[in-house]
Amino acid sequence: MDISTISQEVLSDTSAFHKDASANAAVLTMAESAQIMRTMLSSIDLEELSSDYYTILSAKLPCTSIKLAFADQVLRTGKSKSQSRIMKISIYYGHPFGTPQHAQLAYSFSRVLTPVQRKLLSEMHSIFAMSLRHALEYYRISQLATKDMLTGLGNRTNYDESVSKLISICKRNNDAFGLLVFDLDNFKLVNDRFGHQEGDEVLIAFSAILQNCLRDSDHAFRFGGDEFCCLLIDSNAAANKRVAQRITSSIEKHPMFIQHGVSSSVGATSFLPNDNARSLFERADNALYKAKNAGKNLFIAA
Repeated sequence: MDISTISQEVLSDTSAFHKDASANAAVLTMAESAQIMRTMLSSIDLEELSSDYYTILSAKLPCTSIKLAFADQVLRTGKSKSQSRIMKISIYYGHPFGTPQHAQLAYSFSRVLTPVQRKLLSEMHSIFAMSLRHALEYYRISQLATKDMLTGLGNRTNYDESVSKLISICKRNNDAFGLLVFDLDNFKLVNDRFGHQEGDEVLIAFSAILQNCLRDSDHAFRFGGDEFCCLLIDSNAAANKRVAQRITSSIEKHPMFIQHGVSSSVGATSFLPNDNARSLFERADNALYKAKNAGKNLFIAA
C-alpha cells in the first residue's frame, strides 16, 4: 500500500509531537541526550546519519521506518507496514539570507503513540534535526560544486570522482563499464548566428536527450562548451554502440537540432583491466577526434 493512503498527520514543528503530554519534564536523561547527540554529530553523510538515527529511534519507539525526501532524492530506512501511522515533519535549511530549502521527514509507526512516546519522539527529533540540517546544507553545497549550472548534469569534478570510484569497483570485481564522449557538430554556428542564449537552449535540449536515453544507473556529464560524456555501468562495446545510436537518433528527430543543422560525433571505449582514468578517457577522446575528422555525425569505438 502506498503510504499516502495510510493514516497520516502533518506536523510543522516539534511542539505538535507532545501536544497531549501532561508534563513538560524531559523523557530522555541528560546522559541519553548527550549520547544521541554524539552519535548524530559523528557523520555528515545523510544516508549514514539517517541509518544511525533510525537504529536509536526504533530501539525506543515502535518506529518501522523513516523516509527523508529532499531535493531530488529520497532516503528510506526500515520498512513501512500496511497499517502504519505516518507522521510527516517539514524541515527547512539553508543560509538565512538565501532561498530556504525544504525537506520532509516521514516517520512510520506500527501503532499510535502515547503522550509520553510523543514527548520522547519530540526530544529525539530535536536532536536529530540539528545534525540533519547541517547534513542537508552540506549536501546542497556539494551538489553545487559538482553540477553544471546550465544543464544540471555532473561537471568535470563530478566525472573525475565518479570514474575513479568505478575503476576501483571494476578492478575489485572484474567488471567493466563504457565511456561515451560527445561533441556537437556545427554548434559554434548556432552561437555565431543566433546568440549564446539560443546556444544554451541547444545544450539544455541535448542534456535532456542524454538523460532520456540512459538508464538510471548510468551517468551523464558536461565538461563545458559542447563537450559531454556518459559513463555506462556494466556495459560492453555492443551496448556502448546501442546507447550512442539511441542518442544520435533522438538528435536527428529533434526539431531544434534539425532547425540548426546540429548533429553529434561520438567516441566510445570500454574499461580495460590495465586502464586508469587518463588512459580510458584519452582512448575515447581520440576516437571522437577521428569521428570529427572523418566527416562528423559518426560513431567510432576504440
